[in-house]
Amino acid sequence: MEEDRPEGDHVELALNLYRNTMTGDWGKVVEMYKQHTLSAIEARINTSGDTALHVAVSIAPEHIVKELIQLITNFWVPLLQLKNKEGNTPLHVAASTGRLNICILLAAKYDSFSEVKDLVVKELFRNKAGESPLFLAAFHGNRQIFLYLHFLLLKASDKDLKSIDPAYRRNDGETALHCAIRWEYFDLAFEILQVEPSLAYAVNELGITPLHLLASKPSVFKSGSHLGWWKSIIYYCKYYSVV
Repeated sequence: MEEDRPEGDHVELALNLYRNTMTGDWGKVVEMYKQHTLSAIEARINTSGDTALHVAVSIAPEHIVKELIQLITNFWVPLLQLKNKEGNTPLHVAASTGRLNICILLAAKYDSFSEVKDLVVKELFRNKAGESPLFLAAFHGNRQIFLYLHFLLLKASDKDLKSIDPAYRRNDGETALHCAIRWEYFDLAFEILQVEPSLAYAVNELGITPLHLLASKPSVFKSGSHLGWWKSIIYYCKYYSVV
């Protein structure tokens, strides 16, 4: 553990981390993590409250992110879960930006430590809006990331609406399925229904179901459009709303 530093040194460290992330000088960022360790890991480098890792997972080369993750893991695994002002962890950012391999790196670290995994799923998995990395993967149409996170960290609740994992649902009641249909990611919507069929009849705070959303998109039903995904989605929604 490094000794306490004057406040001015912390500010300078954050500024240097910010400059190096913005200019893409990732080698210097790695060296600062090695040299300053905890101070560098915890430093907030922009007005959004991001750490250097938050920025790295969205834009840095994968080998750099892997090295930063390893440095943090060697120090203390829970530091991988530091949140920015919106409550987003680096895994939220990676899921939003579609970086599958980085999601795998981060999620695997959580999964390898059972006590950390439980904490992530129960308490740290959602941001201030109630969005989990799983939810954000669906919101941005990142199908592979959604499926990876589902099978690694969650269990399907089958047809019991009350037991739907909160990772699928935002604070306003919107679910991953609502998002996939709203943004017309119909292949993803079909996959979501297969792994969590009870979402077919979940309602948001306005009382809107996924089937309501689908019905509000008349262009979807044109002959040959969207490869007929909507037919399968309607079947799932209608079937699971009556069982």
